[in-house]
Amino acid sequence: MSNYKAKVVEVYSERILTNGKIDRAVASKMLEAGLDNLSPGGIGYDLLGEMFSQGQTIGIKVNTLAGRRMSTSPELVYSLAEILHKIGHHKENIIIWDRSERELKSAGYQVKTGESDFLCFATDTSGAGFSRQLYKHKSIGSLISKIQAEMVDSVINFPILKDHSLAGLSGCLKNYYGAIHNPNKYHENLCDPYQADLFALDVIGGKQRLAVFDAIRIQYNGGPGFVGRWAEEYKTIVMSSDAVALDVIGVEIIDRQRTKRGLKRLKESGREPVGLHRAGKDGLGCADLNDIEWVTIEV
Repeated sequence: MSNYKAKVVEVYSERILTNGKIDRAVASKMLEAGLDNLSPGGIGYDLLGEMFSQGQTIGIKVNTLAGRRMSTSPELVYSLAEILHKIGHHKENIIIWDRSERELKSAGYQVKTGESDFLCFATDTSGAGFSRQLYKHKSIGSLISKIQAEMVDSVINFPILKDHSLAGLSGCLKNYYGAIHNPNKYHENLCDPYQADLFALDVIGGKQRLAVFDAIRIQYNGGPGFVGRWAEEYKTIVMSSDAVALDVIGVEIIDRQRTKRGLKRLKESGREPVGLHRAGKDGLGCADLNDIEWVTIEV
């Protein structure tokens, strides 16, 4: 067992959904409660102040691959953006983004590039695109979205919690496949070692400060596309400063739901996200469940 202990906070609220829609006020309370609990001093605003300096441009990387029913919820993302704005960050210094405008729109986001509001656009938006530089590390050789590489100083990784047929988990590390030009090259062997090697880049993992799972609705099989029979309301958000630890908890949540529904756990199904173990060995985060302080609270 290592000396390092990661902390992951899971926040549940029975009131988050009303007639299937996310309540923004409840979402804000959940996020604030999670940040307070994650903060060593018990004050989430202080934690955000340590993570994000005033004047920085903050990127919020969402996952909108599967459309409105199984993508990062705009209600949660804008609630978090409002919290950042409340502590002094200008709206135009917060960029909500993903790989394509089409996917952002299909998930309920409105593309905005120049108004005095939170910005929201994609790598394929005019003026963005991919870097001219090829970023290399071990198994990785990729162009990276200019949003990630050049436009933001720090990043909040905000995927939705779901199963992935080729990676086991569509989580925090996998979410950065949406930041590169050639993700199709990196799906063999359960995305190992590619996920860890990508996250090891300074321009990727080096910019991340906070990771959050939208687990209001989760999908425990058949992902990454939406399959209704394996999706369900879970009514939580889960957060950590350690993306690897958050993914480990994400796997455990998915496995528990699979067990309840009579499915084999991911490892028994031949889809264990083995790249998380490599990420842990490479010092990118905590990959040992025994070394993670997993706190659950209710609001």
